[in-house]
Amino acid sequence: MAQFQDLKNQLVLSDDNRVMLGSVAMILMPAWFFTGIIERVVKEAGPETAVKIYYDAGYDGAYQWGKVQIEAGLTGREIMEQYLGSMSQRGWGRFEILKFDANRGDGLFRLYNSAVALSYGVVNQAVCIWVPGALAGAMQVILDHAEKEIRVKGTEAQCFSEGQSYCEFAVQPA
Repeated sequence: MAQFQDLKNQLVLSDDNRVMLGSVAMILMPAWFFTGIIERVVKEAGPETAVKIYYDAGYDGAYQWGKVQIEAGLTGREIMEQYLGSMSQRGWGRFEILKFDANRGDGLFRLYNSAVALSYGVVNQAVCIWVPGALAGAMQVILDHAEKEIRVKGTEAQCFSEGQSYCEFAVQPA
C-alpha cells in the first residue's frame, strides 16, 4: 500500500487537465476498456496482425519510458526495475525479475495478476500480447545506452489466461 501512496503522491493534474507522473503524461482507464481495445483490434485486424501491432506498440512505449529513466540518471538493471515497478504500481499486475543479464540481452520475467489476463479469464490462449514487446523495448534501450550491438526479442512463455498461475515472459537476443 505504501508504494501506491508514493505513486499517488507523484501524480499531478496539470492546468490543462493532463494527469502527469513527473514529466510523463498518463491516461487512467479501467482494465476492461484496454482489454476491449485489444479484443476489437484482434477481431478487425486478425490475431497475427494484432499481436504485431501490440508487440511493436509495447516495444516503442517501453523504449521511450526507458529513455526518460536514462535522462533521470538510471542505468542497466535500474531502468528495468523502475519500469516494472512503475507498471506494477499502476495496476498492470506484479512483475518480478527472475533472470536479468544486460550484457547478453537475456531476461526472464514473471507477471502475477495480469490486469489483462484477469479481465479475459481462462480462455486457453495467451492474451498479454503487448508485454513481450514492452519487455524487449525496455531491454533494448538498456543495451543501446550501453552501446551493445545486440538486438532482442520478447516472447510470452505462459499466460494466466491459458490456465497457468501466472504469466511468464522471456527476452533473448534475436
